[in-house]
Amino acid sequence: MEYTKRQIEIIVAATELIHHGGIQKLTTKALAEKMGFSEPAIYRHFENKTDILVSVLRYYQLELKTKLDEILRSDTKGSEKLEQIIAFQFRHFSEHPAIVMVIFAETSFQYEEQLSSAVRDIMTNKKQLIIQVVDEGKKDGSIRQDIPSGQLATIFMGSLRFTVLDWRLSHFDDSLITKGAALAGTMQQLMKPHNS
Repeated sequence: MEYTKRQIEIIVAATELIHHGGIQKLTTKALAEKMGFSEPAIYRHFENKTDILVSVLRYYQLELKTKLDEILRSDTKGSEKLEQIIAFQFRHFSEHPAIVMVIFAETSFQYEEQLSSAVRDIMTNKKQLIIQVVDEGKKDGSIRQDIPSGQLATIFMGSLRFTVLDWRLSHFDDSLITKGAALAGTMQQLMKPHNS
């Protein structure tokens, strides 16, 4: 989906409101005040708060897909691509911590089909891409063959998710980039072939 310049401005402003006060602080009134225009003007670009939150997620998904596709097309080995994915994601989350608050609020979304569907799409697409990278790593000899690619992708994604959640629950105190580098080293050890 393509967003207009104004929609992107609203998405960025919504993300900032979420960062400073959580999802509950995101209201169309607060958003209109932040943007410096009337509340009805918001509704010319988005149907409601749910539509705005879905757009925050979809916009993040587009950014993620663009970078992950770039990593996927690179000539590096599969194991190195996984390291690059961790580095990119953790850098991106460090720069945009509000995205973490939206993605990790999925339990609040369980009765909002649009939102839970958006989170599910992000996770499903990402897992497919990770499986593709793991398969490449198995072919180029940089990733072990004895564990199914889907299981390795689950371990990889679960480790990322736990590390990011831990960072969020510690109020973003530690360096996520440092944690990411440590995690990348551990994942390399776990995934490397036994004869390496």
